[in-house]
Amino acid sequence: MDERPAMDELVPRLRELARADGEHGEAALLTALHPADLAAALPALTEEERFALLRRVPAAAGGQLLEYLDEEGRAALAAAVAPDALPALLDAAPAERAANVLRLLDPDRRRETLAALARRDEVAPLLAYPDESAGGIMRSGFVSLREELSAEGALAALRRLRPRADRAYYLYTVDGEGRLRGVVSVRDLIVAAPDAPLAGLADRDVHAVDADMDREDVARTLRRYNLLAIPVVDGAGRLVGATTADEVIDVLAEEATEDMYRMVGMDESERVFGPVRSSVRRRLPWMLVNLLWAFLAAAVVNLFDGTLARFTLLAALMPVVAGQAGNAGAQTATIAVRGMALGELGPRDALRATRKETAVGFANGLAVGAVAGGALYLWEGNAVLSAVLAGALAGAIALATLIGAVIPLGLKWRGVDPALAANIFVTGATDILSFALFLGLAALLIGRIV
Repeated sequence: MDERPAMDELVPRLRELARADGEHGEAALLTALHPADLAAALPALTEEERFALLRRVPAAAGGQLLEYLDEEGRAALAAAVAPDALPALLDAAPAERAANVLRLLDPDRRRETLAALARRDEVAPLLAYPDESAGGIMRSGFVSLREELSAEGALAALRRLRPRADRAYYLYTVDGEGRLRGVVSVRDLIVAAPDAPLAGLADRDVHAVDADMDREDVARTLRRYNLLAIPVVDGAGRLVGATTADEVIDVLAEEATEDMYRMVGMDESERVFGPVRSSVRRRLPWMLVNLLWAFLAAAVVNLFDGTLARFTLLAALMPVVAGQAGNAGAQTATIAVRGMALGELGPRDALRATRKETAVGFANGLAVGAVAGGALYLWEGNAVLSAVLAGALAGAIALATLIGAVIPLGLKWRGVDPALAANIFVTGATDILSFALFLGLAALLIGRIV
């Protein structure tokens, strides 16, 4: 029976513990909690509560906790732990997690902490790779065996190494210089003849990734070939680590969260209970960018003040055109951003994707325009005004889909995260164009509308 505490019970307990002055058995509670439960509860606490709680986590429990924390959680733990206590905590964590934390420290503290680690020879090589690369997310506890070994010799080596179950999905074979040669499954090794050489048992068709490859590309490769783990090699083809499926799941979750936040102009480190000053600092710049777009849209509307004054119903219909165009643009931008994130949409596909989305937008625009125009005619009985609304919707939706495809591609080409396009740029651009198109058509035909 699952007796793990529910979040609505655990968070108040942790909050009370964080505010307590004395010991009150907090070490026992923090050690007894499953680290995954503690990691899941931390974002619900304020920054001060997290700091107070994490500085009381025992070294062994902190090392286990690092397995389940995201980057923000790892940074919070490193900031909360006393400098002289951090090496013991990192020694209790897997080498790749220790390297993750060390990358977050300033250079002086990183150097001091690394020098104090008992496992510095295992952790130091991992620091050579950026956090966003295959090397930055690989694990060092993989199993590599010399290809000249026999099956019996390989099994003896495994008994001696006693690797963790999650580090022995695949057994990689290497030559005398450590270059990746093949992969052998544990099952094939067990059922093979004792004197069978690994070189003959190994599958030579190994899907490996370069240590400098971006971690999103690593995730796509592992997903494409449906692997539980994928080997990481350096420029000379030497095996330097392996990345597992659970690590890739974390990467995909972080990237999805990042894209979701950026699509509304927010930083991915934003939290419900984060400091007010930090939230204002992160959100205000994009609010000001949105304000600029709003003023530009208002300026366009102001150009047609005479038209609006002659027929005020136009003002009531403006949000209809802008809303439909904005929705169409956001749909296309979302598809484009997802396609780029999955590697389905690249620079060579830009023209074909743009043509396709423009055709979809034009077809949808004609359908929506026909429905809206017919409804307005039944409401007002004004055929010219209905035609203006129908034409404006058809044109605005077609243009919006074009904008929704072009802006993310343009941002990607300029080296800017395309997720920034969805709400900030696409919505602003579609508002301006839809107002200009609708009011422009109305101004041309105002004499026949009124």
